[in-house]
Amino acid sequence: MKRLILFVLLLTMVASNAIAGGLPKLRVGYIPEPAHGLYFVANEKGYFKEEGVDVELFQFGSAAEGLAALKAEKLDVGTFGTTAPILFISKGSEFTFIGGMMIGGQAIITRPERLAELSGKNLKVYKGKKIGLVKLSTGDVIFKGALKKAGIDYKKDITFVELGTVASVVEAVKKGAVDAGLVYPPHFSLAEKNYGLKVAHYIEDFYPDYTCCRIVAHTKQVNADPETYRKFLAALIRAYRFYKTNPAETVKIYAKALKIDEDIIRNETYVKKVADSNPDPLRKGILDFWQHIRDAGYIAQDYPLDKHINTTIYKQALDGVIRKSPKDKIYKQMLTFYKRNN
Repeated sequence: MKRLILFVLLLTMVASNAIAGGLPKLRVGYIPEPAHGLYFVANEKGYFKEEGVDVELFQFGSAAEGLAALKAEKLDVGTFGTTAPILFISKGSEFTFIGGMMIGGQAIITRPERLAELSGKNLKVYKGKKIGLVKLSTGDVIFKGALKKAGIDYKKDITFVELGTVASVVEAVKKGAVDAGLVYPPHFSLAEKNYGLKVAHYIEDFYPDYTCCRIVAHTKQVNADPETYRKFLAALIRAYRFYKTNPAETVKIYAKALKIDEDIIRNETYVKKVADSNPDPLRKGILDFWQHIRDAGYIAQDYPLDKHINTTIYKQALDGVIRKSPKDKIYKQMLTFYKRNN
């Protein structure tokens, strides 16, 4: 009997491997942030394979490092901010935006004794201040975009101190070298926990639904095999539903994958809701972001960026998921969001 059970288990394993072996494969790069967690959910819950794609995940320490791997064709897909892909594309890289992974998420931290003077809902509290940031980070570009929308001449009224890493920004705030600093998750939670620093504002307070990490792929591969990318995005759409409806298990999946404290992930993801792990392409947000980069003087020449944004594959993936679950409220909300933002 034991031999029979072992034989059946062996056949099951062989069959599973054979099925996986026959699936199209995608090598996917990401940065270790909680808001990139849809990859871990889709992987853990088996959505990638159920949709018909074999995904292998690769972690990178920076957007530049990840996009260099994508350009060298060591990756098929990458999720590395918005700024870095735009810069690569504007310099000739044939990448295409096909989806998203993170909306929002940037925070402005300060020392507790400075919190009162930076409180309120008006960006004018930052006039005359010295702000630490990582140049061309999402926080850099979006904060400047928010300042411009508020009618503030940030080139004249605010001093920006450019630092090499987000850890350097936290250190500068801690030492008082700057009045405040722009950071992304989980660094503001770690700064609060480890150094007693405080979040003065989330940029979402001033600039709702702004684009952060986007999903990019090789243009030639997207055009040659859109079906594989549709399956990939369908799995992420299903993962988004799971993340919205199963917070307890999602926190455990994120914590296991990222080796980050569950309380930090829970606080950022479900309590403060500082970012939304949404796979929507957010075409309008990408184009707004492009304009903010140009306004800041980081790129002088104009560029037809819109031709590098493919929303069709995501829409097909979403339509396919909705056909299978036509009454699902989350998927209906995703469709409404898509129509508004693309």
